[in-house]
Amino acid sequence: MKKVFQTGNTFDTQSFSVGHARKVWRRIEEQLPGGFVIKNVSDFVSAGLIRSGMAIVKDDTQGADEKDVKVLPWATVKAAAGSIDSLGIIGFLQEDVPVASAQTFATANVIVKGEIYGYMLGDTQSDAATIAAAVKGMTQKNGLNIRVVD
Repeated sequence: MKKVFQTGNTFDTQSFSVGHARKVWRRIEEQLPGGFVIKNVSDFVSAGLIRSGMAIVKDDTQGADEKDVKVLPWATVKAAAGSIDSLGIIGFLQEDVPVASAQTFATANVIVKGEIYGYMLGDTQSDAATIAAAVKGMTQKNGLNIRVVD
């Protein structure tokens, strides 16, 4: 009897394994209305991925519209940890976004109210601890209510 995988994907092998992903969000309570476009995809080509939980800011470059956003790399948030309010964070990315090239068209679901696991806020444990502490201390306005779970 042939096995059928009910995952909706196709595979060019008869066996595969599925790893365990680390949870980013404990609870999502509110997101901004959809349609946001990530305009700085090229910053993430080498990583091949824009990670869930990264901070989102409005794109303030000339010609940008209200749905254009930028994702802040972890290093940017860590460098501004003492003055994180100056970054203008409007929310955090709900899901991972795969990046194949600088021409990748990427959209974002922006979470404004919820609980995020602190260990996911950086590439290393040390960075995550620094960024998590900064997010805990940031002024949350305009409906932003992100709680960091240790």
